Amino acid sequence: MECVADCYDGRKSEKQRVRLNFSQRDVVTVVTDHGERNYSIQEVVVSPRLGGTARRLEMPDGMVCEVSDNDAVDKFFTLSDTEVPGRLIDKLESKLRYVMIAVGVTSLIVWGTISYGIPVLAKHVAFMIPVTASSALGGDALAVLDQVIFSETELGDTEKEEAKVLFLQVTGTTDPEYRFRLEFRQGTNIGPNAFALPTGTIIVTDELIKLIGDAHELESILAHEVGHVIYRHSLRRIIQASTISLVIMAVTGDMSAVSVLAGSLPTLLTETYYSREFEREADEYAYEYLTNNGISPVHFTNILDRMSNSEKVVGFLSTHPTAKERLEMFSRK
Repeated sequence: MECVADCYDGRKSEKQRVRLNFSQRDVVTVVTDHGERNYSIQEVVVSPRLGGTARRLEMPDGMVCEVSDNDAVDKFFTLSDTEVPGRLIDKLESKLRYVMIAVGVTSLIVWGTISYGIPVLAKHVAFMIPVTASSALGGDALAVLDQVIFSETELGDTEKEEAKVLFLQVTGTTDPEYRFRLEFRQGTNIGPNAFALPTGTIIVTDELIKLIGDAHELESILAHEVGHVIYRHSLRRIIQASTISLVIMAVTGDMSAVSVLAGSLPTLLTETYYSREFEREADEYAYEYLTNNGISPVHFTNILDRMSNSEKVVGFLSTHPTAKERLEMFSRK
């Protein structure tokens, strides 16, 4: 049994055409114009089979032969009871059914990892990071928001002072490590809105203050936003996005995924929406605060209902449960 190969003798860069003879058991014979060389099969290193790609046979003296006849190589090594690298993978790749099964299984694993595995990991990691460290991540977020979204508040001193009193009540029982601060901005294009940064800064828009019907409504919104900080939602989103980017890099070898992530961190911090899971956790925090202070959760659902009817409301309610869902959730407690 013979096949043709291109060989490099290890001394010269140019290749030469040779014949590989597999007639002798456990011996590979390289036939050149100048004679023959015999090698024990145990000394020959064979590259894995990858489709129709030429195989490399590396000889102990430095000679390298490239063989296109993969079947001949496999047959010889099989007859010699020698394991051939990559044969199983090659067989699987050649069967469409196996390929489809592999794609399906891989897709399920990726979906499960992104949907469940990474969020669970992000939650555990986020709570292992000190509050001071997580706060540092959002240091520039408000400056970015002021450049692209907000304008200076037009609220009067009385309105701001009344809101600050409520804010102190909401944050009064929280861990002192959280450096909570209330900021006012004119929302312009985002309308009545509120959201939290990982620094502990809570931002409410002038439009939201004007929409408030009573103090308990604002108190419930502030409690909801404090819940986002307590549960580290901004940090968890960053960890999730980072992990997904690293997975993409590992699978594709594309290092640009990391640079894109680094450039998008300020954007992640300034986006005003969270997953429904995060919103429900913040709702739970607000509910506990309201009930512990003898305040009906109806105040919370009332203001959210009015916000949902506003022509300009971006982000805050996009992933929130509806007021009806919240009432049903609160009534079951």
